[in-house]
Amino acid sequence: MLQSVSYLNIKPFAALSNNEERKTTITTASFEDVLEKEQSVNADNKADESVSENTAAESSTSQIFLYKEPITGREVVYQDVAKADSTEKTASSQKTAETVDSMKKTKYDTYFKEAAKKYNVSESLLKAIAKAESNFNPNDVSSSGAMGIMQLMPETAKSLGVKDAFDPRQNIMGGAKCISQKLKEFNGDVSLALAAYNAGSGAVKRNGGVPSYCKSYVSKVLSYKNAFETAAAVG
Repeated sequence: MLQSVSYLNIKPFAALSNNEERKTTITTASFEDVLEKEQSVNADNKADESVSENTAAESSTSQIFLYKEPITGREVVYQDVAKADSTEKTASSQKTAETVDSMKKTKYDTYFKEAAKKYNVSESLLKAIAKAESNFNPNDVSSSGAMGIMQLMPETAKSLGVKDAFDPRQNIMGGAKCISQKLKEFNGDVSLALAAYNAGSGAVKRNGGVPSYCKSYVSKVLSYKNAFETAAAVG
């Protein structure tokens, strides 16, 4: 038989007055707000992961290392500057060597020497013109119809005695004859002679010097000329 309970030690909740509001810790944000916040957090996490992956990739190629201090736990990123600098210098040195080697000898050196001797023109100047005009391509044809290594126009080639403008020797000999004529015409002024080779003697005379549209060409040829002479001096 169950024993009767004389009383329960339960205190009733205090009633709220009309002027009091019930306080709650339950958020009033809607489901859409919560979902949007969750998506934002996920996006941030993915972005962080992406940055970490990129950092790791850069570290493997740029000698960048991550170090974590054992006491503070602070992470430090550092780069092996000495090694990176050494790599850059080596690459630069190799590039310079390749450039010098490529300027020491060309496929048509025999023809350039022959033409330089026959027309009393600098061999380095002839090579520089060929480099700027066609990069030594005997089959090159410009949009204006200039042909071969020295880029001779059909009428110019004919006047110079060049029967086959695509024959390397004939073309180089023709170009050498042409620039020698321009040098004589402008009293040995290489810049004016090059401008005349590029745009015609009439354009130089009308302009009273190197036309503005020829300055880049003249500068390029002179730069190549210096490079060929430097390479030859290096041996």
